[in-house]
Amino acid sequence: MSRSPVAVLLFTRSAGEEAVHKRFISHGTRAGNAAVAAQLIHRAETIASRAEVDFMRVDSARQTGATFGERLTNAMRRVFGQGYEYLLVMGNDCPQLTEHLLRQAAAAVQQTGAVVGPATDGGVYLLGMSRAVFESQDWDQLPWQTARLGVALRRQLPLTAGVLPVLADVDDEQGLAVALRQRLTRPWLRRLRRLRGSQPVTRPAAITVVGQCADVASRPRRGPPAL
Repeated sequence: MSRSPVAVLLFTRSAGEEAVHKRFISHGTRAGNAAVAAQLIHRAETIASRAEVDFMRVDSARQTGATFGERLTNAMRRVFGQGYEYLLVMGNDCPQLTEHLLRQAAAAVQQTGAVVGPATDGGVYLLGMSRAVFESQDWDQLPWQTARLGVALRRQLPLTAGVLPVLADVDDEQGLAVALRQRLTRPWLRRLRRLRGSQPVTRPAAITVVGQCADVASRPRRGPPAL
């Protein structure tokens, strides 16, 4: 079977690290928050594996660089180094993203050279580009993980870039509550609601604020037809 010209890169922290940086259940335990993060990561892996293109995951253990921008740029460079002509980058925090939308993005990036999925908070839940677009720009200096990212990308991407529907991502308890009201697959919703409802409530004073897939060095795999 010939390899797809498009690869999906899932760029993610581990579930444990997500629980350090994000509180999906404000009065829950660290383990409970990690369990929610694990479900979000699992859903992202499932969606990516069904998009009918090759799928790779680069988690925090495989990322290199001092900043988020450097780590992401290095990961994209490594995937393009595997010979792909187009790349779709996604995170783990947009449960509304479907395999159908990923297929649309794969078609759009091949037609226009770039595609973006805007998030309601000003960032993006998906970014796609051709090898030529990637090599023509400096990506590590963009305002990643801020509400200014969407505007900055619109300035940097070609004017012909495809645009997907605006979707919400999950960065905190409020985002999780919104996600649980969406029309998502029932088994996944049941697991997430069970995790959310089973967390022991801790006293606020005690709170400290703080899949099977291939990495880029492994042989890529193609998901079966089905974010």
